[in-house]
Amino acid sequence: MKKILLILFILIIILFALIVYQKSKAIEKEGIKITFKERETFLSYSKIHSIKQVSFITDRGDKFNGFDFDDICISLKIPNNIETEYILHSKDGGSLNLTKEKNETFYLVFQEDVNGQFIRLVVPTDEFSQRWIKYLVAIEIE
Repeated sequence: MKKILLILFILIIILFALIVYQKSKAIEKEGIKITFKERETFLSYSKIHSIKQVSFITDRGDKFNGFDFDDICISLKIPNNIETEYILHSKDGGSLNLTKEKNETFYLVFQEDVNGQFIRLVVPTDEFSQRWIKYLVAIEIE
């Protein structure tokens, strides 16, 4: 009986260690995959946090702290102009095609829910949030 309890206890410890290890690996891999001209770049949450954060107010009056997408493109050496088309992909399978209007800025905003931290793309000039995307995981730039 003591051997069975000892083996069970060791298995529980091993299982707990594996869970902790997997969780730490998942945290390291949180970020956004950015594809530009067949070049894939992984933008981690920590890399995004290293960029200057700005405060902004949307046209409908919401206040956010976020990261200017132009600054992110500059840090990744990706050209970003008015003809650029963006295809944004969310964790839940949704996609959005987006093109910038003149002098328009997009922001990446960190938010939290019961499952943890996620990124939302916010377009401040979009009064009805139709071009916002929640749970952003990938961006294709064309």
